[in-house]
Amino acid sequence: MKTLTLVGGGHAHLHCLEQLKKEPQRDWRVVLISPSRHQYYSGMFSGYAEGIYRLDDIRIDLQKLCEQVGAFFIKDRIADVDGHNKRLAGTKGVYPFDVASFDVGSQNDIPAELAERVSEIKPNYRFPEALLKFREAAYPVIAGGGASGIEMAFSVLAWRKKNGLLPNVSLFSSSSLLPGHGAMAAQKIEAIARRKALPFFTDERIESVDEHSVSTQSGRTYPQSDLLWLTGPKSPGFFKRSGLTTDAGGFLLVNDSLQSLSHPDLFGAGDCIAIDRYPALAKNGVYAVRQGPVLWNNLRNQLGGKQLAVFTPQKNFLSLLSTGGGEAFLMYGKRAVHGKLPWLLKQRIDQKFMQRFKRLYE
Repeated sequence: MKTLTLVGGGHAHLHCLEQLKKEPQRDWRVVLISPSRHQYYSGMFSGYAEGIYRLDDIRIDLQKLCEQVGAFFIKDRIADVDGHNKRLAGTKGVYPFDVASFDVGSQNDIPAELAERVSEIKPNYRFPEALLKFREAAYPVIAGGGASGIEMAFSVLAWRKKNGLLPNVSLFSSSSLLPGHGAMAAQKIEAIARRKALPFFTDERIESVDEHSVSTQSGRTYPQSDLLWLTGPKSPGFFKRSGLTTDAGGFLLVNDSLQSLSHPDLFGAGDCIAIDRYPALAKNGVYAVRQGPVLWNNLRNQLGGKQLAVFTPQKNFLSLLSTGGGEAFLMYGKRAVHGKLPWLLKQRIDQKFMQRFKRLYE
């Protein structure tokens, strides 16, 4: 019997597991390998940070899900891939495969000289512990003016206001806020930050950290007691170490069928890959969700020796960022709206996503 091995429990792999429930008859088995029993949904991190969601609201039990859909769950962290001999090496064992797929997300790009003094939330099972410590810090500081940094800053600020702590969450960005979304989006999110009294600093890159402060490239020093690093994505190191073809950043390089350029029985989806035809494609959960059906089709077809389908990313997608206090910032193309209705829409989408997979085992 052939073995399909899924490494990581990201959006696309959750879709694959869901399909197993619908298509139980097959002549191959499925194995899911993940370093954590639970997969945490980053779209609800802001709601958890603000105290709106409980821990179980934002995570999926991968072991229970596998048991219900007929897959095998292995708790391990993959550290090496032998694409030629079709073996995955983890910290606890070696796992043979016929076809394998990676959906392990990305890491935070933390400068080596700062790593010892920085809190991080990736891999995402680190998030709950890091967040609970961070939001109670005397001087919480966030590095990163992208979507995740902005959401976390607003949410922790709202939580601190509700719980009687100083509303002094500081957000630092080496560029404008929301880089890549255009000047209009940056201006609007900065206006929201000023209205909500969120201290933020643009074009200020943190270059050094000591026990009580951060220093920026401009020579300024600011107080800190916990620094959360949420800058751009960094690739999982094992792709390059294993000799797989990667892009310049070390992300697994795949074609538009989500198939490795160097090893045809390896596939990938989500933030851990780069698609050769779309080198500038953003690391965004929307694309990972859309890749799920194509990935599932191609994994089955690769096992059966059939033709592969093609993934074509959409040009525009809906972005919803929580800004705390029951409000959110909606962006679609050149349109931007802020208020309670976007928050209600975000809440509905996030909860619907989680219910989709939890209903398979609860």
